[in-house]
Amino acid sequence: MLVLDEDEKRTTLHLSCTDCGASSMVFVSLGQFGVVSLGILTDLEQSEARRVFFGQAVSSDQVIEAHQFLKQYNGGVEALI
Repeated sequence: MLVLDEDEKRTTLHLSCTDCGASSMVFVSLGQFGVVSLGILTDLEQSEARRVFFGQAVSSDQVIEAHQFLKQYNGGVEALI
């Protein structure tokens, strides 16, 4: 387990199963009506999760650029990976 971020009302974790190796990003927060959690399966290793989580945020210009590219793109998903 890797704690990526934590404060009074929320915690962000990267969890990996020692048996099967599956990993999840888990977000837990304390809200008005109790504890709320969200888990997302990921293929990121802990070191990658740390780098992504603390890395530079995506700018609005980058989002627009990606949208414009994908809007005109006619190829398959395999070519993008």
